[in-house]
Amino acid sequence: MAKFKQVPQNYLFHKLLKYWGNMVKNYNEDCRDDDFFDVMRNCFDHDKAVELIEAAYTPAELEEMKHAKSRVCRLDLEDALDDVFCALWNNEDTRDKCRAVLDAAREYMEADSAEKGADIVERRFAELARVLKLSALEADILMLAYVRDQTCFSWPCRVEDREKPLYYAMALDRSYDEVVRALSPKGTLLKFNLLDGDYDFSRRTLGGFMDGTSDETIERRFYAKGEEKDVLPWEYYGDLSAKDGEVLKRMIAASGGKCNILLYGAPGTGKTSFARSLAKELGRTAWEVRQGDDDGRNMKSEARMMGIQVCNSQEDPAESLMIVDEADELLRGSSCGFGLFGLFGFDTGGKSTEKGVMNSILDEMRIPAVWISNAPAREMDESVRRRFDYSICFERLNNGQRIAIWKNQVAKHGLEALIPEAKIEEYAAKYETSAGGISTVLSNVKRMAPAAEKVDELVATLMKPHCKLMGVKDANAFLPAKDYSLEGLNIKGKVGLDRVVKAARNYLDAGFGAASEDKPRMNILLFGPPGTGKTEFVKYLGKELDRKVVVMKGSDLLSKWVGESEQNIAKAFRRAEAEHAILFFDEVDGLLQDRSNAGHSWEITQVNELLQQMENFDGIMVAATNFSKNLDPATMRRFTFKLEFGYLDDAGKKSFFERMFKTTLADGELAELKSLRNLAPGDFRTVRQEQFYLGDAVTNLDRIAALKEECAVKKDGDHSAAIGFAG
Repeated sequence: MAKFKQVPQNYLFHKLLKYWGNMVKNYNEDCRDDDFFDVMRNCFDHDKAVELIEAAYTPAELEEMKHAKSRVCRLDLEDALDDVFCALWNNEDTRDKCRAVLDAAREYMEADSAEKGADIVERRFAELARVLKLSALEADILMLAYVRDQTCFSWPCRVEDREKPLYYAMALDRSYDEVVRALSPKGTLLKFNLLDGDYDFSRRTLGGFMDGTSDETIERRFYAKGEEKDVLPWEYYGDLSAKDGEVLKRMIAASGGKCNILLYGAPGTGKTSFARSLAKELGRTAWEVRQGDDDGRNMKSEARMMGIQVCNSQEDPAESLMIVDEADELLRGSSCGFGLFGLFGFDTGGKSTEKGVMNSILDEMRIPAVWISNAPAREMDESVRRRFDYSICFERLNNGQRIAIWKNQVAKHGLEALIPEAKIEEYAAKYETSAGGISTVLSNVKRMAPAAEKVDELVATLMKPHCKLMGVKDANAFLPAKDYSLEGLNIKGKVGLDRVVKAARNYLDAGFGAASEDKPRMNILLFGPPGTGKTEFVKYLGKELDRKVVVMKGSDLLSKWVGESEQNIAKAFRRAEAEHAILFFDEVDGLLQDRSNAGHSWEITQVNELLQQMENFDGIMVAATNFSKNLDPATMRRFTFKLEFGYLDDAGKKSFFERMFKTTLADGELAELKSLRNLAPGDFRTVRQEQFYLGDAVTNLDRIAALKEECAVKKDGDHSAAIGFAG
């Protein structure tokens, strides 16, 4: 027996012979692509092939084909075997003899190649079929696609993509109908891009797995057991674990398996930690769907979808909790335009998906799953959102949560000796960053091992650029000037600022939400011209009450998205209440404008939302405006105190001048100062800073002249009618 040409005698080659043989048996048209016979040219001995041909055909038949008029039927046994067999095949009258020769050649190749046990390709395909629960036909289709991609197997003619199911059916020796069903868009092969849109093997999908470069099981390429160390205790989450957490525990216990939970909100707010703590509290194994490979490359969204499906099919519903972190792209639906290439491929762009795939995944879940997203709810497709059994919006960390994170991370890094509890509370109040920021800074503190007296300096050195990078405001920036005093301010009405401070302190001493026949409320309105001391008083109030001030402006809250401004307003109140902070709305006229002048429905709804929140807020809210006449009339009764800040009177002018410039006024200078109109406390600071940086010798008359210039460039301010003072 003549040996055919030496080729790898492996599982792949045997599959090639099988599918090619079926194609020879079932195809009955002219061969328009001689590449189909590359199997013979590459794998079989030329002399042996000629011997088989001369035994099957009569000399007359061979002579006739040698002189055929048609080039595709003209035979020359000296040609390469692909050309020889293409000519034999295209002589339709003797095609059955060609089939017999090809079948004999295939039997020679099979008999001459001894299998030596399963190789890597066979093992990988068996594992793939098991984990993905491929039917025998699906596995065969996928193997045929792989054979075509990796070997010399070609179709016998040009095949349009829409015709490929027919050719798959011939190569597999299966019916056309069953192949078409297996290639349905909802089937495993196309749904998860094992085959691409042209019904060809997706290298981006399975190439990295099939080449055998990793010993990982296919399951671990998709998902892995979540971290068990350093999981925060359930009690750490306070109200979240006591309220939402208890609902989740009951819901998962009663679900029988399927239960989709959404955790969404700002990054770094503890969503992933909460999910891991929930798994531990439930006594379940946390299985986390992988986001990337071992080299740090991000996995495609479709790869992660397959990971979800694999985990869903492999793990015990009674003992597992799936965690799908960074699920933003998965939940955005068809509008996001993420590609659906590569289960094992990586993000290089691509065509968009239908949201129906994601909806099907959610509907078909058999184990409880926690989905985590940093995207706002409006960016998620509505049909996806409504499939969640429960959702929790995670907002910015409050001070108590930051303290808990600092404590946990200090203990984790063994820094208790360097950072005592008092320092932890100071850092938590000073740096309003995320858990990730805290962990990063403390990791570097541990590595750099500063002396005890240098810890504050190092933490500040590391934290400040981090906060700047992340857009975190300096919590210490909202403090009054060192020489600030209530003395000299022109507050019109019978209730002075000192009494308002006392009233606010009494409110806090009574406790948030204290029971009363008349529900306690501490909403304070400050109005008057710019520079008259409204904002500085809020800073002073925060310092006197030892309360953080959460500052909000219209630009922080107003959104172009319908309904999001109202959500932001409610979120601001929740944040201040959680941190027991003073909530300060600066330039509140942009939020509480008169509804009678509204031109759009959303202008009315945002005022309604703010009024409702003011009514129910268990805390101190302060609002400031330069234009009280623009406020909605209904807002006035919701303010406990309404304080008008006016331009300084003569006594106030003298008080501010002598305190801020550290000088005494002569009688003539005082008279000149008193003649200035519309003088505000802010003018003194402006002049003081101007003259400080100039560095020249300055007299009181120079200062008065500068103040006069400040007065000359300002408008008269707010001419609102008197509002009243005690609410």
